[in-house]
Amino acid sequence: MEALFRLICEEFKLKGEYVGYDIIKAGNINDTYVITTIIGECKKKYIIQRINTAVFKEPKQIASNVQLVTSHIEKKLIEQGDKEVKRKVVRIYKNKKGGCFYISENGDYWRVLSYVYNSVNYSQATNSVLKAAGEAFGTFQRLLQDFPAEKLYTTIPDFHNTEKRFAALNEAAQRDPYGRKQEVLAELEYLLSREEYASRFRVLHEMGEMPYRVTHNDTKCNNVMFDLNTDAPLAVIDLDTVMPGFVAHDFGDAVRFAANTAEEDEEDLSKVSLDLNKYECFACGFIPQVFDMVTKTELESLPDGVIIMALELAARFLTDYLNGDTYFKCKKPKHNLLRAKCQIALAKDIEAKLPEMHARLARFVPVAKY
Repeated sequence: MEALFRLICEEFKLKGEYVGYDIIKAGNINDTYVITTIIGECKKKYIIQRINTAVFKEPKQIASNVQLVTSHIEKKLIEQGDKEVKRKVVRIYKNKKGGCFYISENGDYWRVLSYVYNSVNYSQATNSVLKAAGEAFGTFQRLLQDFPAEKLYTTIPDFHNTEKRFAALNEAAQRDPYGRKQEVLAELEYLLSREEYASRFRVLHEMGEMPYRVTHNDTKCNNVMFDLNTDAPLAVIDLDTVMPGFVAHDFGDAVRFAANTAEEDEEDLSKVSLDLNKYECFACGFIPQVFDMVTKTELESLPDGVIIMALELAARFLTDYLNGDTYFKCKKPKHNLLRAKCQIALAKDIEAKLPEMHARLARFVPVAKY
């Protein structure tokens, strides 16, 4: 790796002499490293990533998306007189020829991103950090409200097409290639009984009430960098999944993950529920940033986004189980089935709490808007 990183430093004309690297273990798709260079007594850091081309089959498209989005955010922050622009936007570096990648001899795509100094991120968030994460993702939406989403490539087609996820589940159940259908009849029955949720956002979009916007599509707390000393939100990172989508998907996936009282593969389903206080913390940070830029229908759809994301993920896990566990990595027997059951248990709890979720959401929205 040392020789490769030296080549990359040269290719991107990075300042200073290369002295070493560290591996960043967080993240499930790309391989990420922090490299250090030195100029005199001053050390500089850069992020280097190897793109997972099995997931992102068109690396140049994700580079285009990231450049467009970060340039727009940077311009907005400069216009606002923000003095922390360099810490609030992760920039992508250009190589000697003006491209965004170094392509190694074996065909790997490598890129260089700016490093956010004096920052930290969290895999498990306290209520205060969750509120700050909500603010970060809400601010991301606000800064991009006037960016035309149609300019972005769809880097993962049908990523949040819940209808197609349910259709794939139906197909897998009908084929039953591994003879597992009888084992999951209860889960199938529940999911198919909630199929109406799958088309809800598409219908609202076709009615003109839910527009496509720039969405992040992986709104977990560990994709926000916080100030090391104050925990104030700085930059939203991991922008490879940025593409046109619905705000409710971003909101819903953030809450689905962060407010689940159990792990995603918890075997004791009695431990699985939606923590309404964590839900409220995220909403408290998110809603004030977006309520005056989104439609009334978009606001009202945010709680639905939480259950839809839980149902969508349950369908994906169950489909993979029926198909022989070919997509998600499994670490124990029947892992995908356990994951599906957990998301179903979460969806049931969310559905029971939807009235309270709407009531709590309304606390952060002017009466005339919600």
